[in-house]
Amino acid sequence: MTFLPRLTRRAEEPELMDTGEASEKELGDALDFLSASNAFLGGWAVVRERLEVWSRAWDKRRQVTMLDVGTGAADMPLRILNWSRRRRFHVEIVGIDTDARILELARARTEGEENLSLIHSDLRSFAAQGDRFDYVLGSLFLHHVPPSELEEALRLCDGLASKGLLFSDLHRCAAAYAGVRALTCLAGRVSRCDGPLSVRRAFLPEELERAALNAGLGYLRVRRGPFFRLSLAGEKL
Repeated sequence: MTFLPRLTRRAEEPELMDTGEASEKELGDALDFLSASNAFLGGWAVVRERLEVWSRAWDKRRQVTMLDVGTGAADMPLRILNWSRRRRFHVEIVGIDTDARILELARARTEGEENLSLIHSDLRSFAAQGDRFDYVLGSLFLHHVPPSELEEALRLCDGLASKGLLFSDLHRCAAAYAGVRALTCLAGRVSRCDGPLSVRRAFLPEELERAALNAGLGYLRVRRGPFFRLSLAGEKL
């Protein structure tokens, strides 16, 4: 691969984390890297900005329920729960992930958190159970969805949400690719492989907008965040 590959279309090759070939230690190292990038490189900032806006209308006497799709290390639910407690909101979060090994690592990291439940499930199977949440979230989830399945995934998430959707992901561009490759050059094997590939699998703003419209979800809007982050988010009327 050249240092700067063609970024005109989304890559479809699987990330190493999704193949089951990484060891438990490698997965743990990769989850540490992802958690740090969410904390310091815009992932949490994108989510927090929308929550700050939406929560202006929340009733502190009422429970707010959320589903985190592709929860990974569950670092984002933990940040949301800490954020909500400081503001005296009662938030309950369910996180789902398709990787049982990653979920076990997440359970160890979130032990004792009573307002978070972690479930081993894929999105389609979970949606078929008929549960509903106020909000459905996904941090760095959408770029794991193959292009042919993206619109269905958005519709499934919409069906699970009574109030709104909030996705945080990466902007597919040369600067993001170069930055991630530089950041991961001394990281573990999984991060070195999957970090740059995540950018290649990620989105242009217009691609997310078109996917939302094709899925019939015109209430969703794309916003640019710091460090080449994008959000696709909106509340239902």
